[in-house]
Parts: sequence; C-alpha cells; structure tokens
Amino acid sequence: MRVWSGGVYSTIAGPVRGRDILEAGPGGVVEGVRGRVYVLPPTWLDLLEGWAERRTQVVYPKDSAYIGVRLGLGSGSVVLEAGLGSGFLTSVLLALVCPGGRVIGFEARADHLEAAVRNVGLTGFRDCLDARLGDVAEAGLEEESVDAVVLDLPDPWRVLPAVRPWLRPGRPAAVFLPTSSQVDRLLAGLGEGWVVESVEELLRREWEPSPGALRPSPRMIGHTGFIVFLRAVRGS
Repeated sequence: MRVWSGGVYSTIAGPVRGRDILEAGPGGVVEGVRGRVYVLPPTWLDLLEGWAERRTQVVYPKDSAYIGVRLGLGSGSVVLEAGLGSGFLTSVLLALVCPGGRVIGFEARADHLEAAVRNVGLTGFRDCLDARLGDVAEAGLEEESVDAVVLDLPDPWRVLPAVRPWLRPGRPAAVFLPTSSQVDRLLAGLGEGWVVESVEELLRREWEPSPGALRPSPRMIGHTGFIVFLRAVRGS
C-alpha cells in the first residue's frame, strides 16, 4: 500500500505514523505501543495477494508454484493456460517464463478476463501475457506448439481433445480440480493422446517461530485442490 507522511496506520503493534514509516525506510523498524513494526517492501506476490481483485476462487502458490516446476517451465517457455480466473496461477506461470516466454491465456468470461489482466498488472509481467477471450475448445490451432498446457476449468475433459494438438508428444499438461469426483470423471474420459503421470494433493502447515517453544501453527492450508499431471502421447 502507499504510505503518506500525514497518515496514521493500524498495525498489530498499535497505530503507527506514516512519517515514522517513511523515515525508517525499507528494512527499518518503527516502535509501536505494543511492539515493533518492520518496514518491508512488498514482493509482487504480496501485491497480488493483498490488492488483487478476486472474481473466482484462486490457486494458492503452494499449488501454482509446484505446477510450474513440475512442468519444467523456465525463461522462454510458452504455456497454454485455459481458465485465467483471477490471474493468480497465471502470474506464477508468468514469473517462471518471463523474460522471453509467454502465457497464452484463454478465459470464457469477459469480466474474469478483465480482472485477471488487471491483477497481472500488479506483478510486472503483463508484457508476457497473451490474453484471449473465448473458449479454448473453439479456438482452433493457431500456434505451432507450446511447451506445456495448464487447465483450471470445471470440465477439463471437454477441452482435452482441442488442446492436445498444441503439444508435441511427450510434453506435459497439468489440470487443477477442487473435487475428487471431477478427477474421477477426468480420468474416465481422458481419451487417446494422453497418459496420466500422477494425481497429487499438497498440504501446507506453518510452524510458530518461537525459540524454545517451536510448534505447529493452528493455521493450516489443507486441501485446496487436486493436481493431475498428464503427458501427451501418440494416439493408437
């Protein structure tokens, strides 16, 4: 957030004057009535999580970062993503492929696409996003190939035949689904041209950073969704 010298800001350590924050500067400390306030510049992820517009349920970094790493993405990679939603997963993919790469993102709803593009703008990776309005199943083959496919849709089995030509044989795809019934339907309707690599679920638990009393935090990000990793193969 922006800090003004004449402002007063509420914190867990009590109210803090904007003048004191600005004088402390990045990495500085301000003494509050109930403790210390550390002045830390936000990362792009902080900006996204704190200020982005959430039109849809978002994909948490524990899932999105893992998806990007498992797909082998790096600078210069080209990714096809269907279902931009609020752009949180998109932003993580962009962080991996920029500079030199891009995410070709399809979103069927105009309001979601607009929100996703605005949110990506908070991260500084907007130039690497090729945002397109429409159903990826009806888009047709416009690219020679992409390095990976990411689907965050309620019915990914419907679009798998359409996105398969975008991938060379052996290239990976990831599907994010919130319920086991959706995973079951995906596996049952996979069809030719795909093989399942794994079905996974990630849990994240923080620990209280108290010397001499280190213990798990009561706050935990448990089930957020299932990730199905696929590989494109030659059809029989």
